[in-house]
Amino acid sequence: MTSVEPIARLLAQRGTLPEAALQDAAARAKSPADFLGSLLEQGVPEPDLVGVMAEHLGMPGVDLSRTNIDLAVLARIPRLVAESDLVLPLSDEGGRLHVAVNAAVENEEVLEELRFATGMEISAYAALPGPLREAITFAYDAKDQGESSWRGGALAADSEVGVAVILPGVRGETGPFDRGPPPAASAGQARKDELETIEEIETVEGMENLQDLDSLEDLEPLELEVGGDESEEEVLGSVGVRVGPARILAVDDDPEILRLLDRTLRSAGYAVELARDGREAEKKIEKERYDLILLDAMLPQVHGFELCARLKANARTRSVPVILCSAVYRGWRYASDVRETFGADDYLEKPFHLPDLLHRVAERLSGKSEASPQASEKAERLYQKGTGLLEAGQAAEARKTLEEAAREDPFSARAHFALAKAMQAQGDLFSALTEYERAVELRPNLFPALRALAGLYEEKGFRRKATEALERALHAAPDAESREAVRARLLQLL
Repeated sequence: MTSVEPIARLLAQRGTLPEAALQDAAARAKSPADFLGSLLEQGVPEPDLVGVMAEHLGMPGVDLSRTNIDLAVLARIPRLVAESDLVLPLSDEGGRLHVAVNAAVENEEVLEELRFATGMEISAYAALPGPLREAITFAYDAKDQGESSWRGGALAADSEVGVAVILPGVRGETGPFDRGPPPAASAGQARKDELETIEEIETVEGMENLQDLDSLEDLEPLELEVGGDESEEEVLGSVGVRVGPARILAVDDDPEILRLLDRTLRSAGYAVELARDGREAEKKIEKERYDLILLDAMLPQVHGFELCARLKANARTRSVPVILCSAVYRGWRYASDVRETFGADDYLEKPFHLPDLLHRVAERLSGKSEASPQASEKAERLYQKGTGLLEAGQAAEARKTLEEAAREDPFSARAHFALAKAMQAQGDLFSALTEYERAVELRPNLFPALRALAGLYEEKGFRRKATEALERALHAAPDAESREAVRARLLQLL
């Protein structure tokens, strides 16, 4: 739970109320929500309180009294969930879900659940719990009554749809999400940005080629012998051959389910290894080769969805069938198609029937999924064309081409990175954020994407996320100069 004391200190520094009044309100408050509610009752403006919470939490805030929501976005989260978790959809701009969350509590678990339920990246904005609860009620009531939008009480009836965002450190000043192209830059600055884009794309291409090379070197070729005498031995080629029963890695954080899977799969004649979380599974996959991976979707350390996407992005593991499993959540929480979004070869709902499980396993082992050579060649052609257009300064055409490249090969980190650069060049920053995040999800140590993410997070007010991205970039930096630049920026943020 968020503590009252640091919030009171920030309010005192801003001169929001006399210090004696703040101390009295803090002493009487049973929780941060009570404290914020009492300050609202004393006449402290909502934007001022939201600004303090945004600064305290290192994230942007939202002034709901000045926000106008297109109610179509409420379909992303059912009312029951919005009311129980105190979360309100604001917009789906940029292919991500923007939500208002309770500034008085931790929301990481709720946000992670939303991310995997909707299949969208989530951008959270701090809101005061009292106004947020009222806004949820009024917005969903308006939707039920057939209204197309809901607006806060401080807005006129003819106001346009928009979200009043308050950035950390800004005192009560609000503004909508950014829309449209960025301000015109000087010719010199434009050329500098273009050169940086070319350099970053070339860096990512180098990393992509290096990863593919490493993956090939990791293979342990089996030499096939012809004839029974050593003098007649001939190496026909290096091929992957399975000797003995198929090897399956079962990953689940529930010990009972792991024991059940182990017993069931072994009795069917498979060789089974077990992992209890995503990190342990990753380590096993790095060292060993498996014929199939049975993967729980919601795991500690590294989520099953994320691990599945990484496996499909890696040349060495791309062809290994992955069956994702997930518990049934009242019908709504698993909303995305895991095959399309995360590359899973199959999906099983828990609780599953063991005969069905064995049938799915046998089916996947009998015909592993591999991308067709034609699809890979098409994706490569589109990627090269798109990056060429981007380097030529034709951002709109580059975006269309790179979107097609990413559809052809959804697990190519460089395609998503280049697409993000094109979107950023157009000024579509939230869409760019989503694509950079996808690139990093596929390639966790992709330095150019981490650096770009940190910059956009900071620009949009997500200071905590900017700090996290910089910390990751610090470890992924390719040289001392880059590392020092990241360290300097990180110290400024901290």
